[in-house]
Amino acid sequence: MMRRKFLRSAMAAPLVIPEWLRAQSGGLKIRRVEPHVVRIGTRQDIVCCRVETEEGLHGWGEGTTPPNVAPVVAQIRSLAKLVIGEPAWDIERLWRKMYLTEENTLGGTLFAAISAIDIALWDIVGKKLGVPVYKLLGGKVHPNIRIYASYRWGNIPRTRDAYFRRTKELIAEGATAGKWDPFGAYPGPDRQLSTAVLNEVREMVRGVREAGPAFDICVEAHGKFNMATAGRIIKMLEPFDPFFLEEPIPPESVEAMAALQRSTNIPIATGEGLQSHFNYRELLARQAARILQPDAARTGGITALKKIAAMADANYVTIAPHNPNGPVCTAASIHLAASIPNFLIMEEGNTRVEEYKSIFTGGWKPTLSHWDIPDGPGLGVDLSPEFLRSNEVKI
Repeated sequence: MMRRKFLRSAMAAPLVIPEWLRAQSGGLKIRRVEPHVVRIGTRQDIVCCRVETEEGLHGWGEGTTPPNVAPVVAQIRSLAKLVIGEPAWDIERLWRKMYLTEENTLGGTLFAAISAIDIALWDIVGKKLGVPVYKLLGGKVHPNIRIYASYRWGNIPRTRDAYFRRTKELIAEGATAGKWDPFGAYPGPDRQLSTAVLNEVREMVRGVREAGPAFDICVEAHGKFNMATAGRIIKMLEPFDPFFLEEPIPPESVEAMAALQRSTNIPIATGEGLQSHFNYRELLARQAARILQPDAARTGGITALKKIAAMADANYVTIAPHNPNGPVCTAASIHLAASIPNFLIMEEGNTRVEEYKSIFTGGWKPTLSHWDIPDGPGLGVDLSPEFLRSNEVKI
């Protein structure tokens, strides 16, 4: 009888915990939800969230809409009223409860707060069961996580020779892929890139390609340009076979993005600004991008990102998690990436800081090409009281 009950639960929605296991493992009733703003390294402030159960077990999450952290803190405090007293086991139901209760105020702040609480719940359940989060998500598909070095060229001359030399250095340090925005400051209101800058960027990219024929070049455009300029950028880049071009135009017009993708074999990447799996439907239906970049700290946490990955997989589209974030989101993204078959590559993010060694409970040994997947219970991260005393920013 107990076995049949377990099988019925296992075939239901993700992470439905059978009643006999609940009784054996404890109710995990949530008693406290606390936002914390922390400053790590030289990057902007990030919002983390500590969720604690009545038995004293806690989990960490992260959600942010940089550079505005105060609204996310306020939204986490508002959502706390919805989840306190609820069992942390019910991740899917609580995600839906937060989403539906705040349905009239959908936006980046809400989904950043949902992300923070959702990630913390996965951390708690993993800790309670004594397993890493990736095992709750279906286990490892990938033995480790491929990453691309992010913005490591630094302040060097915008010339072919300078980019050739620096790329050689990065490859010697172990990098197999890298991303940067070579276009400079945002253009004027016409979103037009000058021919002079276009030609300058051509030589920079040429230097990278000549330094590493097998190096995967990821070009960021930050959604700065109009269709005419985006078309010229694509034409300029095609001879250098970039790994992807990220958001050459603003992401709001799916149809415009789809027209660009149809015009080139360069994979277009987008998605960092979209919230929830609902907002990826049209992007996939119109085949507007070949690489999706959901951000675990912005789109609705692990729960939403797992669904986005499944939707993308059904359309033969790969996932490259957006991650210019902090350690908790980095850990959440690693666990998620490990468990999805269509994972491609992940953004390095803010990992060049000494503090990560103490935050990752199993140690932090990043390379410029791959990261190990934490094997400790939960996410494998913790922000200690000592860390918070040194790095917390009061709001």
